[in-house]
Amino acid sequence: MQEQPLTGKRVSPADQVLLDAYHQEPVKQADRFVDLAKELLKLELAIPGIYAAALRLVSREQSANPNWVFIAFALWLIALVLTLFALFPRQYQVLEQALRYVRPDHGKGPLSIVEYFQKSVQVKRRLLLGAVPLFFFGIIAAVLAVLA
Repeated sequence: MQEQPLTGKRVSPADQVLLDAYHQEPVKQADRFVDLAKELLKLELAIPGIYAAALRLVSREQSANPNWVFIAFALWLIALVLTLFALFPRQYQVLEQALRYVRPDHGKGPLSIVEYFQKSVQVKRRLLLGAVPLFFFGIIAAVLAVLA
């Protein structure tokens, strides 16, 4: 059976811009996660510091519940560690000659360039999706420490 060639039109300049943007998206996505991690790191350093200073200023009669304070700072510490892991670069073994390929070893061995960007974004996403709720729950624990 002989396959017939596909017919089509040349890509217009407007369509080429869209196609280029589509192909640049994996690189931009990795950069966006790094930017998110930087902003989250600023919050993770500032809020616990402000909270600790506020606790210090509160009179001894109105002290916060120490268990909730411990939980808040523990959650903030774990979130900080996850964010730092998201920021630090990782070493990946990449085949620079291979843009895409299907590996016969089912996910083991060096990555293609496309897989490298996918893996990098996936790791950052998982770490930050763990850090954000932990940090938020730390804020809730800090509020409960004052109210309880």
